[in-house]
Amino acid sequence: MDTYATLAQLRRYLGLRDAQTGDDALLGALLDAASRLIERHTGRRFSPRRSVQRYDCRRPFELLLRDDLLALHALINGDGTLIDLAHVRLEPPDGPVYAGLALDRARAAFVYDGDPAGALAVDGTWGYHPDWPAAWRDSGAAVADDPLGAEATTIHLSGSGAVFEAGHLLRAGDEYLRVDGSDPLAGTLTVGRGANGTTPQAHPAGTALAIYAPPADVVQVCLRVAGWLYRQKDAGWVQAAGGLRGQVTVPPALPDDVALILGPYVRLRVA
Repeated sequence: MDTYATLAQLRRYLGLRDAQTGDDALLGALLDAASRLIERHTGRRFSPRRSVQRYDCRRPFELLLRDDLLALHALINGDGTLIDLAHVRLEPPDGPVYAGLALDRARAAFVYDGDPAGALAVDGTWGYHPDWPAAWRDSGAAVADDPLGAEATTIHLSGSGAVFEAGHLLRAGDEYLRVDGSDPLAGTLTVGRGANGTTPQAHPAGTALAIYAPPADVVQVCLRVAGWLYRQKDAGWVQAAGGLRGQVTVPPALPDDVALILGPYVRLRVA
């Protein structure tokens, strides 16, 4: 699962020297714990994920979504037909993310054959970002492989620009890739393909690589919580049991500033 800050960011936040790597596995577990805490507190995910969600067909022209929608790719009616997206209005119309769909009543309606439960399929990119159009920043680097095969896990880079870190989420075309390692001297990346529900694809040489940037304050909360937990390890909140990554017990009370920063992000759910 995604973490909202990278290990390298947390090491810099804690002021650790390059040689101080003994706790890296624990730091990774703390980043994961902090990211999941942010999601539980807000009821939101702050990284994009492509998936098809099923919904009951209850109203003929409106659909309330369970999760935040960043982009709608396809809407499949309960009778198996595609609904023309030109006849769909995303709600609220000014975003930045969408909580519902409304149909043009003169041109489309939700229908179903048989059971209305789970009859509608919404193919979308799900997640929350307050400025989705600016969520991806150009890395200044591109694919040098000609082409990069759909199963390749090493990317040779052309160009220069951003520093890639393990944990970064990249976008190449319609595919997301997760950085597992970087070798700046060799100009290569080791990546996981088809991340977050996307499909691995072949990419021609010159395909630009964009880096996903979670909301800056969410990144800071992730670092704040992970760093705070790390400093509590001697108090028994963080235990090194349960495998190489350790076992993390989150205290019942967290720093007040964390709840204050996350407050505006808490998702209100309407029945």
